[in-house]
Amino acid sequence: MLLIQYYFTAFFFKHGKDLSLEEPEEGKKEEQRKTNKKMLVSWLPLLCRGSNGVDVPVMSLNERAELEKVLEESIDMLEQEDEQEQVLSLWLHHFTYCSSADWPNLHASYARWYNASRKQLLLLQ
Repeated sequence: MLLIQYYFTAFFFKHGKDLSLEEPEEGKKEEQRKTNKKMLVSWLPLLCRGSNGVDVPVMSLNERAELEKVLEESIDMLEQEDEQEQVLSLWLHHFTYCSSADWPNLHASYARWYNASRKQLLLLQ
């Protein structure tokens, strides 16, 4: 059952990414961003609790890498840094709590957000 949930999760994120590649109308862009954030906040805790199956990993290395890429792109599409902070703090909390989980590793997104936030803070001083 858990394996099916992971594949549905991967499908939803891939489909969401494909939809975001289309140029949305002006009013729908904000709605799409909010939906993207809700998807990330809803599914990241489940993904962070994912671990290897009994005999084989839940996802192959290629599938895991592709999903991590889609997640990072989804996080980068959040325009406001406070939204990125909410998603990444949720990821960090669950990822560190369940260190046995081998994915998703969103360290690159976290590092980009951290550096951008730090630069902005230094500019304000």
